Order: sequence, then C-alpha cells, then structure tokens
Amino acid sequence: MASIFEVLSRAENGPYIKEDEYNMKLFKTNKQLIKKYGIRYSKETPIVFDKEMADGLFQAALELCEIMGMMCVDTSRIINFTREELLAAIYQTSKELLLGAGKDSRVMRGRRFGDGNKMTVCGGCPGTPLPEELFLPIMLSYAKEPLIDIIIPGSLVTIEGMDVKTGGPLEIRACRQEMIWMREALERAGRPGMHIYAAGESSATELGTLAICNDRMMRATDSHMIPVLSELKTDYARLSRVMTGLEYPSFTTSLIDPIIGGFAGGPEGAAIVGAAGILLSTAAYNVQMHCMHAIHNKYISVSTKEGMWMDSIIGRAFAQNAPVPILADAWVTTGSGTDEVLYEAAALAISQELSMLNTDSLGSTNGIYPNCSGLENRLFAEVVDAAFHQGMTPEKGNEIIEKIYAKYCHCFDNPNLGLPFNKVYDVKLVTPKEEWLDRYKRVKADLAGMGINFRY
Repeated sequence: MASIFEVLSRAENGPYIKEDEYNMKLFKTNKQLIKKYGIRYSKETPIVFDKEMADGLFQAALELCEIMGMMCVDTSRIINFTREELLAAIYQTSKELLLGAGKDSRVMRGRRFGDGNKMTVCGGCPGTPLPEELFLPIMLSYAKEPLIDIIIPGSLVTIEGMDVKTGGPLEIRACRQEMIWMREALERAGRPGMHIYAAGESSATELGTLAICNDRMMRATDSHMIPVLSELKTDYARLSRVMTGLEYPSFTTSLIDPIIGGFAGGPEGAAIVGAAGILLSTAAYNVQMHCMHAIHNKYISVSTKEGMWMDSIIGRAFAQNAPVPILADAWVTTGSGTDEVLYEAAALAISQELSMLNTDSLGSTNGIYPNCSGLENRLFAEVVDAAFHQGMTPEKGNEIIEKIYAKYCHCFDNPNLGLPFNKVYDVKLVTPKEEWLDRYKRVKADLAGMGINFRY
C-alpha cells in the first residue's frame, strides 16, 4: 500500500494531463465500461438485487481506476495506482470501527448480506447553514434521539455576526465553536462519548481540520472528512487533510460526490465513478470509512430513483466483493414540518438499509436552508429498524418505495421547503411542537399501512 509520501511524489511526478482532457477521457472510458460490464439502470429497482451486475460494477470501477488514476489539479499530474495496490488497500482497511467512547460507543461495519447487522445511523444536518443562535438546540434535537448512533454537525456560516469566508480566519473560529457546541449538546443529552462524524463541517478547507486537532474539540474517537473532488480528483488542500489525519489519531472519512448527468454520465457511469472513488480514496487517503453522496445534476437530491439506484448498486458491489464501512448521504428536497420530508426519509432508509449501507444522516432541503430537526431523523432510524427486524426483501422494499415515491416526487420541480427549526420545535425544551409531532404520527401510520412493521 502506497504511503502518503509516495502519493505526494506521484502528485508531483506523475503523467501530465490537462483537466479538460482528463474529464473527456473519463466520459469516454465510462461509456465503454458501462457496455463492457452490462451496467443498466432501472427505475423499477431503486434497490438493486442483481448480483452479477454488482460484481460487474466492482470490476468496472477497478478498471477505471487503473486507466484514469486520481488527478491532482494543483499539479495537473496523475496519481496512478496498480490493481495490486488498489486491492491491497481495500482488503487491508478496517472492516469494523469502534466509534465514540464508553457507553456511547458504537461499531460501524463494512456490511455483508446476511451478516445479522443493521446499519449505523448517523443523525444531524450535514452541510446545512445554521444560525448561531439555533446551532446548539438544533444539534441537541438530534443527540436526544436514542436510535441515532453517531452525529454529524451542521455548519456555522456566521461568527459574531460576520460571514465565515473560505480560507479566512473565521473558518478557524467557526470550526472551534462548532465543536464546543457539539460537545455541549452531547453532554446535555447524556451522551458525552457519542462519535462526532465529519467534525469541522463549518470549514471548506484544511484550516478547519487543523484548528480542531486537540482533545478538547475533535477527540481521537471522532472523525474528520477528506473530500474527493468531482470526478476522481484531489488537490493540495485535500492532501493536507490527509497529512493531518496521518499525524492525529482521529478517524478519517472520504466524501465522494459523483454527479449523475455530469462527466461520469448517467446513473450507470456515476455508479462506476462512485465505486472508483472508494477504491482511490482508500489507496490515496488511507481513510477508514467513506461517505457516498449521489448528486442529481438537476435535482441534487439522493431521494431520486437514480440516486437511490446508484447508492444501492455500490453498496451491493462492495458487500459482495470488499466490505468497507460506507455511509450514504440521505439528502432530501423538502424540509421540516412537511409530510414529504418524512416520506423521503422513509424511502432512503429502506433503500440504504437493504443495500448494506450505513447512513450519513439527512440533509433537509439539500442542505440549503436551516429547515431541519431531529424528528425526521427519528423516522429514518425507525424505518431502518423496522426493515431490518422484519427481514424486508429487496423486492418488497422496491414495492414499498414505489408507493412512498408517489408521495414526494412532485416536490423535485416544486420543493416544499418546510419551516425553520424554531417553527417546528420548542427551542427551550428542544421538543417537537404538537403540529409537527401529529404530522409525524400520521405519516408513520400511513407507512405502516404500506407494509413497514414498526417496533416502536
């Protein structure tokens, strides 16, 4: 397995290529691989259960990695890896991670079909800009949910009323304040050892990670995130995070954002790129887990059928060939206080649980507005629990998702953005307001009528 120093050397001395040439080569190569390995998207099966096609996806991803490598945009050089290096990295990485500390620790696994383990559920509002005055109660609303195993912060976009600018000094302050309030939320919820996933959400650069590398903020039992630039690219800022992760004992996770309808192509090509991103980031970044975020080029949301299908075939491909801890983002179009956000959460819970994925929480309104709360995350976790314990099959899951999808698909073109946190929760008590709780109960009853056997 290549060391970080070897990766940096290849970023300096690898084959030269212009970024436009790399993009076009990726597009053309993906088209050939889709045909060669028989990768076919089907809107009728957002949960993929074709074992041979999933195996083909894994092989296509390996071949794409060998052909393309990972481009360093700062040097216009290719960081190449051999097939042997890629396989060694993915097979040698940890299959089980103990996240968090003490009574609040949880095990996250690289899942296999039939292994008897349900997903690790992450709660929170990743990437969502939160007002300073509401950051703590919003995060507390997630920490109080007992079915949530780990938690991810939202983002502070202002400090002392000033905008946090990328690369500026307030990024440092924002990430430190984020972690101080996250720790307070966990302590107030009685879960002080809970794993904080992707710490430093308030920073888009390496400054945030460097600012919180101390046990008062990001503990060794927490994790920080290292993105892969779309598609299959990196830069010195990302590699600086890798270096930080090498020398600080917290966990690291990749973030892979294949764009459905971009240079990767349609959902088939985006799936190959997503799987390749897992292989390349394991080899180049030495991360312990992966965040998979399918981005629809028109709707963004993962709750599209294309997004669910892409996540599902990647989950099956790795479960069958090389289990590693993969968290799928659950970004949804709608916001708190609406029926639709609950239905979107339910569809993603089923598709991700039955595809052997873990989850990276809900991003209500696609992380654009602070219209989020712990209640929709509660429903997500309850649906995961129900699907697992009733032994739901992929065929049954697809049948139920078809019914649920009809409840929210109209919102892709006309989003119901819902309400901000203080309109759906009592901010002082950090409990759902009666109207929001009643809506949750009605939707949950409707889902039960569709065949979801809730235990709670």
